[in-house]
Amino acid sequence: MANKKVVIGAAVAAAVLAGVAVAVTVRNRKKAKYRAHADEAKETFKGKLNELQRKAEKEYKKATNTAEDVVNAAANRATEWANKV
Repeated sequence: MANKKVVIGAAVAAAVLAGVAVAVTVRNRKKAKYRAHADEAKETFKGKLNELQRKAEKEYKKATNTAEDVVNAAANRATEWANKV
């Protein structure tokens, strides 16, 4: 009878440990899956941010050049008017 209880106890313990092992494995796989998605999202965000930065720098240079052109045109007109007077 005592041997039977030991065998049953060992079987129950083995089943519990197997269940815990399965649960831990599933949890770790989910974590790895989420981590992979997070890393992918991070890389995508970095790429988009770099692209946005390049576009912003391009627009800034374009606006600076346009502003310089407007100032130069205004200065030329003012010079022409001054010369006419």
